[in-house]
Amino acid sequence: MTRQIDIILGNQGSRDHRRENEAEQGQTYKVMRPPYKLLFLVLLLSYDVVESKRSVRRKKKHANARLKNKTKIYRDYNWAHSQTDVNWRSILSLTKKPTNKVRCTIFCRSGYHLQILPTGLVRGTLDQRSKYIHFEMQSFGPSLVKLKSVATGRYLSMKRDGALRTTKHLRSRETIFQEIHELNAFHSYASHRYFMQNPHDMLVAIKRNGQIKRATKTKPGQTATQFLVIKSK
Repeated sequence: MTRQIDIILGNQGSRDHRRENEAEQGQTYKVMRPPYKLLFLVLLLSYDVVESKRSVRRKKKHANARLKNKTKIYRDYNWAHSQTDVNWRSILSLTKKPTNKVRCTIFCRSGYHLQILPTGLVRGTLDQRSKYIHFEMQSFGPSLVKLKSVATGRYLSMKRDGALRTTKHLRSRETIFQEIHELNAFHSYASHRYFMQNPHDMLVAIKRNGQIKRATKTKPGQTATQFLVIKSK
């Protein structure tokens, strides 16, 4: 044991002395070397793991930056027609008190009801008896609405990257949606604050698997963007 310790710690003098004694006695001398190859493999694997995590973070950051660069804010846009130009300050004054309130359920043409869970998650459901599918639609101007969950008290909102979120802040501008009446009696709901190419082109949508579709990937006329408003008592 002392020989192994001396070899590892590098006690050169005592090691040479023991070598001479062992050579005189005819004993074999075995040198213990650190496992350099194993250490190199461990370091290489750990470096690869760290680099892969960094690359994933970098890709997510660049993707979010591209989405933010594509989207624009309503107040910075010059509308082509004067009749569609809405004064943003008048909208803010209307947010204090809605002009009309209607309780309803929102059924998507893809076959799902829109729901807001207590955790704030937005998704579609096939359960018609769920209490989370009931909404209070509040009107704040010409075709401008807010969707409030009756069960959770959360408002549906859309972020700049097109993701649907929920909030309890009443005066958040991201909770205002433009209600678009389609020719086939369905309704579409577009963000009133953000858009990509044309105003109101970022739409609320539910895919065929019940998941929410990112608004930056939606187009007018898609099945996932069309909803029926079913009034409830």
